[in-house]
Amino acid sequence: MITAAQLRAARGLLDWTRSDLAKAASISPETIKNIEHGTFRPQETTADAIVRAFGTHGVEFTENEGVKRSQDTVTKYEGVDGFKRFLDDVYQAAKQPFSQNGGDKPIYIGHVDDRYFSMHLGDFFETHIQRMNEISELKMRILVHEKPHTLSKDEKQGNSYREYRQSSSELAGNVPFYVYADKLGILVFDENKPVQIVVIASTLVSKAYRDQFNVMWKNAKPLEMISR
Repeated sequence: MITAAQLRAARGLLDWTRSDLAKAASISPETIKNIEHGTFRPQETTADAIVRAFGTHGVEFTENEGVKRSQDTVTKYEGVDGFKRFLDDVYQAAKQPFSQNGGDKPIYIGHVDDRYFSMHLGDFFETHIQRMNEISELKMRILVHEKPHTLSKDEKQGNSYREYRQSSSELAGNVPFYVYADKLGILVFDENKPVQIVVIASTLVSKAYRDQFNVMWKNAKPLEMISR
C-alpha cells in the first residue's frame, strides 16, 4: 500500500499539484489530501489508479516507502489474453489528459489491419471500441494501407475520435505498431502462432516513433480518398 510520504514524493518528482494527480488518476483532490494527511486509507481501486497514473508518467513506487523514475522496460504479451491486457493498457493511457486534444502524447497507430483484431478478440474488440468512444476529447491517428473494415457511422462522417489516413506500404512498412503514453507496442500476427505484442516503455523510443509517424502522416492521403 502506498504511503502519504510516497505520494508527496512522487508528486514532487513530477512537480504535480494535487489537482494534477487527481485529474490523471480520475479521483478527487480531496481524496489525495486526506491520504497525504493520514486521515484516509485508500481502497485498493483508488491506490491502483494512483499507481497507474504515476507509472504512465515514468514514476514508480519502491520498497521502504521509496519512489523513483522508471527505467526503460520491455513487456511481452502473447495470445488472446495478452492481446486484451495490451488493449487494457492502451485504454488506461487513453484516459490520461496527455492522450486527448491539446495533450502532448496522442495515440498513434500504424499499419494495423482491423480484421486481425476481430479475428482474435471477437466481441471484446467491439467492447474496447465502445469504451474508447466514451473517453471525451481522445485524440487518435491511424495510418492504414487500405480502408478499415470496421468503420462506424461516426467515423464515416468524420465525427469519431479516430482519424485515418492512407500511407503506402513501400514508404511506411508493414509492421503494426501503437505509440501511446511513453510506450511503443509492436504487434506480430502469424496465422500459425498466437498473436505476440512487444511493448517498449521508453520516453526516447516513443518520441522517436511519434516524430517518424508525424512525417508519414503529413505525406499520407485523407481517408475519403481511399478506394475499396
